[in-house]
Amino acid sequence: MALQLGQALGRGARRALSVSGIVALVLTICYQVVFVGSFNTIVVNQLPSSVQPGDVGTIGFTLPLSTEVAAALGGAALLLGIGVFLVTARLLTRDLSKLSSLPGDLFTRRIGRAFLSALVVSVILAVAIPLGFALLFIPGLFLTVSLQFALFAVAVEDTGPVDALRRSWELASGNRWRLLALVILFGVLGGIGGAVGSLFAFVSPSIGQLASLVINSVLVILMYGILADSFVQLRGESSPSMSSPA
Repeated sequence: MALQLGQALGRGARRALSVSGIVALVLTICYQVVFVGSFNTIVVNQLPSSVQPGDVGTIGFTLPLSTEVAAALGGAALLLGIGVFLVTARLLTRDLSKLSSLPGDLFTRRIGRAFLSALVVSVILAVAIPLGFALLFIPGLFLTVSLQFALFAVAVEDTGPVDALRRSWELASGNRWRLLALVILFGVLGGIGGAVGSLFAFVSPSIGQLASLVINSVLVILMYGILADSFVQLRGESSPSMSSPA
């Protein structure tokens, strides 16, 4: 099935602005604040005592934690991010008329298995895509476009890692140019979000970093909404009256 970009953008925005999208946004902001705050704390705690307090402030906001606790909390937040994506994908790929509800099974259904599969897929993508970009850039773009639905397949269709990668490749087939346009759009939005967030750094590095996290989280959920609608379309469920199994 051919991807309808206009439909994906319009309905994707509606998905992101729904109750489900707002819940996903709050979860995304929370785990990112914890992760970045923990990372900053580790950095600050490792600085020599000769560093001036003013210089420490340029790193961003920190948490009142020891290095060990911050490392453990940061690792937990990083893993939590995978869980947040799984829930977000399940929430946003449902029928548009159901996005104001929050069924409990979307948060718990085979979540352990889904988490492990998503973790494996995330590691594979974290290795394969940068390697592809290192090989004359084009392979990286090709892999990004071809495999961007793998985590959606894990979350929504309860597939394992290998089947999820195969499923994403199958869905992208015949639509790679359209999906490439989305990747470029997401890159532009990310650049704009980063530029806007950096303006707040003139007030305070901590405020600037927090503002950037919030702005980027909003853009991330918008991107997820668009990808969710694209995923639904390519599964052959483009009719608003049809519901996703999730």
